[in-house]
Order: sequence, then structure tokens, then C-alpha cells
Amino acid sequence: MSLRLQITAVFGAILLVTMGVAAYLGESIAARAVEEGIRDRTVAVARSLVTELDLSREFLESDRARIADRLGAAVTRHRGLRQVQLAIRRPGKDDIIRIQFGTQGPETAFEQLDYPFPERLQTRIAGVEDQRLVEVSQPVLDPFGHPVAALQLEAWVADAEQIASRERTVFLWVTAGSTLVLVLAFTLLLGRMLARPLSALADAMAAVESGPSEAVRIPGTERHDEIGVVARGLDAMLQRVRGFSQELQERVDAATADLAGKNRALADLNDLLVEARHDLTAKEQLAALGQLSGTIAHELGNPLNAISGHVQLLARAPECPPAMRDELAVIEREVKRMTAIIRRFLDSARALRANPEPVELTALVDEALSLTLSADARARVSVRRDVPPELGRATLDPGLVRHVLTNFIANAVDAMAHGGQLTVRVRRSGEQLSLAVSDTGPGIAPEERKRIFEPFYSTKPKGKGTGLGLAICREIASALRGHIEVDSVPGQGATFTLLIPAPAWRASA
Repeated sequence: MSLRLQITAVFGAILLVTMGVAAYLGESIAARAVEEGIRDRTVAVARSLVTELDLSREFLESDRARIADRLGAAVTRHRGLRQVQLAIRRPGKDDIIRIQFGTQGPETAFEQLDYPFPERLQTRIAGVEDQRLVEVSQPVLDPFGHPVAALQLEAWVADAEQIASRERTVFLWVTAGSTLVLVLAFTLLLGRMLARPLSALADAMAAVESGPSEAVRIPGTERHDEIGVVARGLDAMLQRVRGFSQELQERVDAATADLAGKNRALADLNDLLVEARHDLTAKEQLAALGQLSGTIAHELGNPLNAISGHVQLLARAPECPPAMRDELAVIEREVKRMTAIIRRFLDSARALRANPEPVELTALVDEALSLTLSADARARVSVRRDVPPELGRATLDPGLVRHVLTNFIANAVDAMAHGGQLTVRVRRSGEQLSLAVSDTGPGIAPEERKRIFEPFYSTKPKGKGTGLGLAICREIASALRGHIEVDSVPGQGATFTLLIPAPAWRASA
């Protein structure tokens, strides 16, 4: 028998014995690894479901159909489950919600019985041969350590997602052992004839495994023997792996970018939906407020007319002092303003309508301050008016703008109960006019800023505010084709700014 045949026979025998032993060991190890892997994965799924479902007392006390829907939505994201059962402790018989996965899809069933709630995690493997499954019972405990519910999962042993990785690990270990035996055999039988070229090939493959493979070169491709064939095959395989890795990386990058874009779009859509819901609620409340305001305005019209008539009679009386006539004139002017507001409500119940006219901005700010600041407020608050004289007149609705300014000023004064500085600032940018009211009060918390324009929401103490002022101001800003901006840092005061289009008024030649 030739030496080549003898070497082939020896290596064949060694390989046969080695792979046989490896297959036997791998099978036994894989069997145990499968059971342990499925048990661990099922325990992890049970804990994940408990966390995902947030089995709080309020949720467990809700309707069991709602609980079943939420449980079914959660378990469909996990594969390999045969049955999921949620037991909820109730007075008398306990509620059982069972979802079983069959060929027709998940089937939900409800049952009431006395359920033995476990006090800690329990796992076991039941069944025989192909029907073997893992059972995991995960208790849900209250703050006192008593079980209030239990989540039981059953998973088929044959459906484990970790079988491939466990078998791959076993195969790698067995292959490593087989490789060691083969290297020793080659070293003993052929020595230098095969050791050096194979070592060079092994070093090259180790370099491929440990880092980037672009700079790795497979040695021995120029040889014309079997080692050359192997080297050329490894080199071709490495080229394919490089191409596959590059293609895979490109696909992963593209998928990651696409997923990030969809996540951003979904987040933007959620923000829009939340904002739309809040806006719809606010508009419904303001619509109801508009109906109520119309009724109140109608009922207040006659008393105001009577007050206006009596004030006029008092002002015309010969015995009325001149100083009192001036005060009566202020009262009559404000009664007329209130009557105009009421008439506006009665004339247009659906929406506010702006009636622009030329208005002196300095006089408008002074009037708003005069109407809002009481003697007590002027005593504790320092007032600063910043209206450049060159602004002159602007075309706007004085009644609506005055209403917004007085509301801003009143809120600023209320925020500075222990004193501070009130600043009213007017600026122009093109045809855009900004009227800002700033205070040095405690500011507005971020969670409150999201709700300050909601009808009937107020941060003031009970009896100090109705929560309608800013909501109406926002509607007025919309009627003026503008908007309101809020800038506040907790502890550093707040600034409310009304931004409206108000062209500068120029008298015609």
C-alpha cells in the first residue's frame, strides 16, 4: 500500500472517530442547551410581558376583555409560545384569561376558578418526545409581597429561537477540538511538508477573523498542489465574504436610515395629533363659552344702558362739580366701550371680527396701564413703558388689542404679589407689530406652559381667576391674524408677546 493511501486511511480513521465523538457529545450537549435556552427565553418573555403590560392595580381591575386585548397584542410579538394564561385574583372565583396559539391563530378563552397563585417564579419541563414544552409561572406581587396575579407561559421545546446559536457554539467547540487533533496528526505524519503552509493559511484566516479583511492576503495561491487549490479556494471565498459584508453593511445602513426617518415622521405625527386634540377641546369649550357670553351680553345690555343714561343726567346736573364731571366722563366712556363689546358679541356670535382704525400706540399702552393698575399695584410694582416715539400711529383694532394688553398686565401684576418690575414694550418689524408685557415674578413651569391657553385652566389660587383670560386672548390674536408667544424661565419671570400685522398709519396728502 502506498504512503498516500496509508496517510489517507490514517486521517480518515482519525477524522471518523473524532467527528463521531464530536457528534455524540454535541447531541447530548445541544439537548441540554435547548432545554436551558428555551427555559431562559420563556422566563425572559414572561418578565418582559409583566413589564410591558404594566400590571398595576388599576389595570387589573379593568374589564377582562380590555385586559385580554392588551395581553393578546403583547404576546403576538413573541414567537414559539403555545399558550399564555393570565390569572387575576378576585373575591370568590379568580378570573382566568387564556390565549392559545393553534393552526387557526390565537384563541382567547375566559374562565373562573380557584387558582393556586405561586409566590415566586416557577419553571418546569413537561411532556414527552415531540410534545415536550416548558411551563413558566411568573407571579405579580403587590407592595406587601402578596400575589395579585400570575402570568403562565407554555413554549414548545422544538420552536426555540436559540437552537441555532447553541448548536453553532457546540459545533465550533467540536471543530476546534477536531482541528487540534488534525494539526497534531499532520505534525506527526508529515512534519514540515504540510506544517508551514497550513500555519501560514491559519494565520491568514486568524487575521480575517480578528479584524478588517481588506489587507489580508491568502498565501500559497501560486502553488500547484492540493495546498495551492485550498489557498485559491480560501482566497475566492474571502473575496465573496468581503463582497457580502459590504453589501450587508450597505443594506443595514439603508434600513437604519429608513427606520430613523419613519420614527421621526411618526413622532411628528403623534405631536400633531396631540396638538389637534388639545386645540379641538379648547375650541369646543370656547364655543360653549361663546353661547354663554352671548346670553350674558344680552342680559347686561339693558342695565348698562340705564347706567349710561343716569351718568349723563348726573354730568348735566348744574350742581355737579367739574372734577366729578371728569370722573363721570371716564365712567361713561368705559360704559360705551362695554356696550360696544356687548354689541360685537350680539352682532357676531360665531367669531370675533377686527375693526382696524388709526391708533396712537403710546396712548393705547397708557390707557391699558391706567385701566388695569390699581393704587395698590402701583405702590408695590415698578412700571416701565418702552414705546419709541417714532412708532406713531398704527392701524389696528384698539378694543381687541387693549383687551389683550390689560389681560397680560393683570396677570403680570398678580404674579408679582411681593413686588417687582412690570415692563410694557412695543416694537415694529416691517408691518409686524409686537406688544410685549414682562414681569419679574416666579415664571411658568414647562408643564404649565403647555396648558395656559386651555379654557378654564388657571394657575392662580381658587377665586382669583377663571382660566378664560388667555384662552380668549388667543382667539382675539387669531381674529387679528396674529399669534401670542410666551417666554419664561422658572424663577426669572415671564414675557407674553402679541404679534399682529399692523401697518403704520400715514395721513393722506
